[in-house]
Amino acid sequence: MTMTEARLIHAPMKSKPLSAPGRFSIAALAALAGLAGLGGCGGKPAGFYRLSAAPTAGSTRAGGIAVGVGPVNLPGYIDRTQLVFQSGENEFQVPTKASWTGPLGENVTQVLADDLGQKLNSGNVQRFPWPANARLRYQVVVNVEQFHGVSGREAILDVSWLVEDPGSRAILSRHRASLREPIQGDGYEPLVAAESRLLDQLAGAIARSVRR
Repeated sequence: MTMTEARLIHAPMKSKPLSAPGRFSIAALAALAGLAGLGGCGGKPAGFYRLSAAPTAGSTRAGGIAVGVGPVNLPGYIDRTQLVFQSGENEFQVPTKASWTGPLGENVTQVLADDLGQKLNSGNVQRFPWPANARLRYQVVVNVEQFHGVSGREAILDVSWLVEDPGSRAILSRHRASLREPIQGDGYEPLVAAESRLLDQLAGAIARSVRR
């Protein structure tokens, strides 16, 4: 994908002198190579992507602890139709040919609920909004701070969550995590796969917090 095929989100950066006149530094060349890995799709048709839950190791039992997942709050910079990835220290790209198949918030909530059900071995994990007559033991409210790929490196997820009593809305515990997953390969599909693995990591951390 050429630079004209993506919208840029960036903050001003102070200019730095080149390490040698007319030459790029090794770090700059590495950054450009990583950008090409995610953005080298100029001749390809538009692609649509969806996060997915981790493969199941076996069947999840019908009963189990009842947990409600949500609401899941996303930051504005990723709450959009297109994928977002970081291409520089203060620069992000929004490719025009790589979009989510539906609302990202709904996708994240569903995958997180599915992964959490596996971690807890429970068929009673529901995603927000749930029926009014749902009998939940815990509600998990998730606030995502960062969730994107860093070109040529890794996907990152910085997140906090509250474990609440669904009836009284009393906060039972507060938690925070900073998670990382390597991007294994070039292109958008490996990026989305890494982001899916991050949600599985988060589900494991949430499972530990509700078991305490």
